[in-house]
Amino acid sequence: MSDFLFSSSYLAPNFSSRALQSIYLEDPPPVTEFHGEWGTLAVTAAPYNGFAPVDTQSHLCVVIGAPVLYFHDNRFLVGDDDQAGTRAILERWQSGEADWAEDLSGPFAIIIVDKLASRIICITDLMMFLPVYRYRRESRLALGTHPDALARICGLGEERDEASLVDFILHHVVTYPYTLYRGMLQCQPATEHEFQLHNGGVYAFPRHPYWVPLESREFRTLCEAADTLRQGVEGYLTRVCEPMQRVAQFLSGGEDSRVVASMLPQRLEQDAFVFLNGPTREEKIAGKVAKVSGASFRPQYREPLHYLDILSQAARLVGSGHQYIHAHTLGFHRQCELSSYEGVFGGYLADALIKAPYARRMPGSKLIKFLPQISFPGETRTQEVKSGLFPKCLLDEVTQRRRMHFEAVREMRPRSAHEWFALWPMTMRSAISNLYSNRRLFRSYEMFTCKEAVKVSAASPTAWKLNRRLFLKAFQCYLKPTRFVLHADGRLPYLPWWGNLPLSALWYVRQLAWHTGLQQYQGSWADWKAIMASDRWRQFIADLTPETLTSPVLGEALAKGALKGSELSRSQKINLVQACVQTIVAEPAYPGQLTWMPISAVLNPALQEGEWSRPGR
Repeated sequence: MSDFLFSSSYLAPNFSSRALQSIYLEDPPPVTEFHGEWGTLAVTAAPYNGFAPVDTQSHLCVVIGAPVLYFHDNRFLVGDDDQAGTRAILERWQSGEADWAEDLSGPFAIIIVDKLASRIICITDLMMFLPVYRYRRESRLALGTHPDALARICGLGEERDEASLVDFILHHVVTYPYTLYRGMLQCQPATEHEFQLHNGGVYAFPRHPYWVPLESREFRTLCEAADTLRQGVEGYLTRVCEPMQRVAQFLSGGEDSRVVASMLPQRLEQDAFVFLNGPTREEKIAGKVAKVSGASFRPQYREPLHYLDILSQAARLVGSGHQYIHAHTLGFHRQCELSSYEGVFGGYLADALIKAPYARRMPGSKLIKFLPQISFPGETRTQEVKSGLFPKCLLDEVTQRRRMHFEAVREMRPRSAHEWFALWPMTMRSAISNLYSNRRLFRSYEMFTCKEAVKVSAASPTAWKLNRRLFLKAFQCYLKPTRFVLHADGRLPYLPWWGNLPLSALWYVRQLAWHTGLQQYQGSWADWKAIMASDRWRQFIADLTPETLTSPVLGEALAKGALKGSELSRSQKINLVQACVQTIVAEPAYPGQLTWMPISAVLNPALQEGEWSRPGR
C-alpha cells in the first residue's frame, strides 16, 4: 500500500478517501476503507505486489512500502497472491517471534488493529525512511503516512506551525520531531508504538525502540565492516530479484548507479534511464556504463522549466515540510511506463550512509573534490539561527528545536552527533523526498536502504567512511568493469582520492568552463540558475503576494523582498516559493471535516493520554 490514515474516532465514509486522494493531482489511486468500534482506517492502493491489507475477524493489518522479508521468501512480489507479504508479517507478529530489526529490510510502516483487544500497533522502520505522523487532541488519536492528508482528517486547516515554516525555508527540512502543523508530530524511528482504546480514551504504552543507532565497535577492521556491507547489499538484491524477469534502473555518470548496474543479475531484462536537461557529458558516460552492464539505455530529456511545471503536483505528492525538487521521476514515470517494471532500482543514500557527507570536514574539502577529507572536531548544528526576514521569536524557537535534537542524537552518538544530526531519522535529510515520490509512483527499490547498510553505517567510525574508504573497500570489485570510464566531474570512481590526483586539472578546467559560461551545465539535475533567470519564474514569483497567503510569516518575508534580495540562497528561495504555494489559499473543507464522530455514545472528555500497562499478546 502507498499510504494510510487511521483515526481512533469513526470518520464518515469516503471522508478519509478524499483526504488520501488529494495527495495526487492526477490519477489518484483507489482507496479502501475499514470501519469498526476501534475507529477508521483508510488505505490507498500501491504499485507493489503482495502487500494488500489483511482483514480477519480478530486483526486488521496494513503494510506501507514494500519491505523485503528475511524470514520468508519474496516470490509474492511478482505473484498472484496480493496479500502474501502482509499475511506473512501479521502471522510473524502474532507468533511473538517478530524481530523488526532483522525480519524486514528497507522502507516500511506497519499498522495492526487488534479488534478484540481494541489495541493499535504501529511499527516504523530502522531510520524512518517512510515517516509516520501522529496527531493527538484530547482523547483522540490519528496516524498517517502523509502530513497534509492527516491534517485534513484532523481538521487542522491552516493551523501551520510558523516556526517549522521558518525552519523549512532556512534548513530545507523541519527539525525532528516537528511538522508544519501545530500539534502534529513525527513518530519515532525503529519503534513499535502501541495504543489502547478504552472507555472512549486512547492510552499510549511506553515506547521501546527495537533498534537504536548507537556508536559501537562491532567491527574490528574496515575490511570486516566492508565485507558485511557488501554481503548485506548482495543478499538484499538476491531476495528482491529472485522472482523478477524485467526491471529498470536509474543510471547516471556517478559511481553509486554504476554499482547498481554491475550488481543487478545479468539474467534480468534491464532498461537503464537517466533524466537530463539535454544531451550532455553525463548521458555519454551513462551510455557507456549501460553498454558494459548489458542494459538497454533510454535517456530522457526534460523541458527547460520542468521543475517549475511540476511544482504544485510534486509538492502535494511529497507533502508539506519536504522539498518537492527531489521528485525527479514525476512525469517521467508515465512517459517511461515505470509502473510496468517488476522493480525499479537505484543507488540512493549510498552517499548519506556510507560516505559521511554530513560529517564536519576540513574547510574547502567539500568544494574541491581532490582534497583529502579530514574530519574536523566540534559541531555547528547548535549555532543560533539568524535571519533578518523572520521574527526573532520564531528564530529562537528553531534554534531551541535544533539544539534539543542535537542533544538527543549526542546521547546515542557522542563522537558523530554532527553527522547523525542530519541522518537520524531520515526525515532530517532534505533529499529523502525523492524516495517519497518514487514509492507512490512505481515499484521502487533502493538497495542502500537495506538493514545491513544502515547497521554498518551506524557501527563504522566516520574516518572509515570519509574519502570513500568504506564504499571502495565494499564495492570496488563492482566498479572494475567501468574502471576506465570517467565520472562526469573528471574522476575515475574506481580509484581512491590519491589515485585521482593526476586528473585534478581536468576537474578544474570543467568547473571553470561552467562557472564562466563557456560550457553549458553537464550534469543530470535541474539547472536552477537557468530556471530562476527565466521570464516565467519572474512572473511566477511576482504573482506571489502577501495578500494571497494564509501565513503571516511568509507574507512578511515576501514584503521584505525575500525572493528578490540576496539574504536567502537559491535553494532557500525555492523552499520559500514551495511554502507559499502550499499556503496560498485554504482549500474548501470537506463536509464534516471538523467533526470527530465518537466510537461510543459515552465519552469521558476528562480522559487524557496516559501510560497503559503492556498486556501479553
